[in-house]
Amino acid sequence: MRVMLVVTGLMGAGHLARILLIAQALRAAGAETLVVSGGRAIDHLDASGVRVEQLPPVWSDGVDYSRLLTPDGVASAADLDARAAKLVALFEAFAPDALVTELFPFGRRALAGEFTALLTRAKGRARIYASIRDVLEPKRKPGRAAETAARLRAFYDAVLVHGDAALIPLAETWPPADAFASMIRHTGYVAAPAPAPAPEGRGDVLVAVGGGVIGRGILESAIEAARGGRRRWRLRVGGADAAVEAARLQALAAGAPVIVEPAAADYRARLAVAACSVSLLGYNTATDLLTAGTPAVIAPMEEGGEKEQLIRAAAFARLPGFHRLCASDPPSLAAAVETAAAAPGPPPGLVDLSGAETTARIILAG
Repeated sequence: MRVMLVVTGLMGAGHLARILLIAQALRAAGAETLVVSGGRAIDHLDASGVRVEQLPPVWSDGVDYSRLLTPDGVASAADLDARAAKLVALFEAFAPDALVTELFPFGRRALAGEFTALLTRAKGRARIYASIRDVLEPKRKPGRAAETAARLRAFYDAVLVHGDAALIPLAETWPPADAFASMIRHTGYVAAPAPAPAPEGRGDVLVAVGGGVIGRGILESAIEAARGGRRRWRLRVGGADAAVEAARLQALAAGAPVIVEPAAADYRARLAVAACSVSLLGYNTATDLLTAGTPAVIAPMEEGGEKEQLIRAAAFARLPGFHRLCASDPPSLAAAVETAAAAPGPPPGLVDLSGAETTARIILAG
């Protein structure tokens, strides 16, 4: 069976990371896979064993997902047409039996043209699945939910919700889901297998804010929180300018027990031996924390009025091992870290983490 998975991460690495894990699970189950990525390349993600084709990349202007950027400036109609043409050509050449679109039609409306062109070609030739995370951003504009439901009815066979309904049911955070309840399949969270623990870094406070630029303010707070403390703090910086920003922060941290580094593939191995984690609570961070069992101080993203991480944090804060940061000033952060590090982390089995394998079974079963 051939499965094509289409994803454009506009900010950070989360969507692409999840799709790569699903593609690897499909491949392990015997499928031939093709991942088409339309965002910027993320070097620290593990794409081993997966064929990845890159569209001309676009990304968002901060949290303004309607304003798309390219290396040459604001994305033009010609830029978007070129992406759509390549996407359709890849579909025709690969001829998949199943097609998975990450987030669309629930999001990525700025890319509706290329998705519609793809779906029109695929309808009747492949089973079509919408792939979404555990929490959707609440709709702010009238008519968007109805538009989503109409596209689902027109093109899709099922909606794969990569979350645990016992923790956060989709309908609880996105009530319009009742309109297509029969299409919903909760798969469990898509989590990478636990890595071998890192050979160094045991007892560190590991501070990371994901693969983008959002949340960097907490890194400066962490530097000041570390001063005068007995623990070593290791800060990981994401974004296209990570190396430059890491160097700036390392200079700022002079005299403090702090190491600042760009985001790297060994993050999860280091998380497994950390005394405590400090992070936002994006999807992949949440699953990494559950897998590692490391005590966690969580500071959900709130920029641009975003609600997704706040909703997830409210649910995860009810679980053992997760500590919500109420104020991000250095003294509050230092106190939160000491409280979390003195308590057990999240125990195994709290949440269903079989999402990649379950998704593969659903798709291969047709």
